[in-house]
Parts: sequence; structure tokens; C-alpha cells
Amino acid sequence: MAYYNKLVRDKIPELLELAGKKGTFRILGDKEFESELKKKLAESVKEYREAESESDAAEELAGLFEILISLTKVHHLSLRELDEIRQEKARKHGRFHERLFLIKVED
Repeated sequence: MAYYNKLVRDKIPELLELAGKKGTFRILGDKEFESELKKKLAESVKEYREAESESDAAEELAGLFEILISLTKVHHLSLRELDEIRQEKARKHGRFHERLFLIKVED
């Protein structure tokens, strides 16, 4: 028996059953769900950073996007609202197109 104690995707119970296994699950409350999404975000960022191929990186980015969609809902935002916030931040501070790397700032 293996213990995971982590947030999983909705189809995991079905996939476990198809594999002849039985999982034990519970439904998370709002605050705990947000906390577990944040843990999942950190885990997925780590996996993205460790990806060794373009296809692995793409899969991890897709997972990150799924987590961001869920976090957007947790914060009662639509994807359109999130994109508007992103665009406003880009207007004020720019994007990352120039690949600028700040070394130091002198007073």
C-alpha cells in the first residue's frame, strides 16, 4: 500500500479502478483546496524545470496551465479577467521579450 496525500486529477479514481486498484479519497474544502493547488503548482514548476525534452516540457507547461485555471476559479476570476490583469501588468512593466537580465542597480 502506498500513501500519497496529494491533490490529484478528477479521473484518477477511474484510472485506478481500470488498473485493478482501489484508492481512498476525500473532497477538500475551499481553503485546503487552494493550499493543495499551491503545493501542486510548486511541484509542477519543479517538474517543468527538470524536464529533459521539449515534449516533457510541453506536458509540464500544460499541467501548469491546468493548475492556473483552477487557481483562477479559486480566486473568483475568469480567464478573461486574469488576462486583463496580465495585459495591464505588461503595459506597466513590460513583458519578457527582450530577455533582459538585471545585474545590479546603483544608487
